[in-house]
Amino acid sequence: MTADPRDAAIGVSCPVVAVPRFGALEPHSSGQRMLLARNGLFVQIKTPWLDCTTRVAEVGMHLPYGAAAEAITFAFGVVPLGLLERFIAAARRTMPNEAAGALVYDARSGALRLATHEAIEVGPGHVRYRIEELAADELVAIDLHSHGRLGAFWSGEDDRDDQGVRVCGVFGNLDRERPTGRFRLALNGLFRELPHPWAVEPDGALPAQERRLDAERRGAEDASALPREDKQGGSNAPLIVHGGPLQSGHRRRACRWRARRG
Repeated sequence: MTADPRDAAIGVSCPVVAVPRFGALEPHSSGQRMLLARNGLFVQIKTPWLDCTTRVAEVGMHLPYGAAAEAITFAFGVVPLGLLERFIAAARRTMPNEAAGALVYDARSGALRLATHEAIEVGPGHVRYRIEELAADELVAIDLHSHGRLGAFWSGEDDRDDQGVRVCGVFGNLDRERPTGRFRLALNGLFRELPHPWAVEPDGALPAQERRLDAERRGAEDASALPREDKQGGSNAPLIVHGGPLQSGHRRRACRWRARRG
C-alpha cells in the first residue's frame, strides 16, 4: 500500500519518537516532536528562544521504553523586570481600556525588547491591535495585554488567541498600587501556568483575590463549555520567577526564569 504523501509530510513536521531505554535519545534540533516514554507522552518543542519538554498525557500501560523528564529553558535566561514595568506603566495610561504589547526576542543578540502595539479597536474589555514589522532575526517571545481595572485572568478569547508557541502575560487591577498578573506558556493549545512576582505571595500561596478570580474564571469556563487549561500546568509548573512580590516603585534588576525538572 502506498503511503499518502500528506501523512509523510505530517510525520516529518511532527514525528513520534520512542524514548530509548538503553541508549541516548537523538538530540532535537528544531520544531516539534512527540516522545513516547514509559512515564507518559511528552511534547518536545525547540525554537530559537525556547527548549521545552513537557508531559501531555499519562500512559495507562507498561511500555518497554525509557523515561522522559520535563525541562523548560529560555534562551534569553532573564526577563528584565524593567521591561514589564514599562508595559504596566503604558497600560495604566490607557485605562480604563485594555492595552497590548510584546517582548521581542533578537536571535542574534539573545536580548529582549518591549514593543507596544498600536490599538485599532479598543475598550475596557477588548483590544484589537496592529503588530509592528519585525526584523528578520526577531520573534515574539512574550505576548502581553492588560485588563485595566479588572483582575488578571484568562478569558475564553485569550484561550482562543493564545495559540502557537509563546509566553503569555496579562496584568489587571492597574488602578491599584500593586497590580495583579498571570503568566503561562502556550504550546500549540497546551497551557502551562508560570509563577511570577505579581501573583505569588512570599509563602508561595496565591493571594485571596487571585484565588477568587481563578474560581470565577473556572466557573465561567464551565458555563460557556470552553476547554479548561491543562491541569498539569497549575502551581507545580516547572518554572520559577525569582525576585518576590513587586511593589509599585520597588524596582528589582531582573527576574530569572529557570527550569526545574519534575
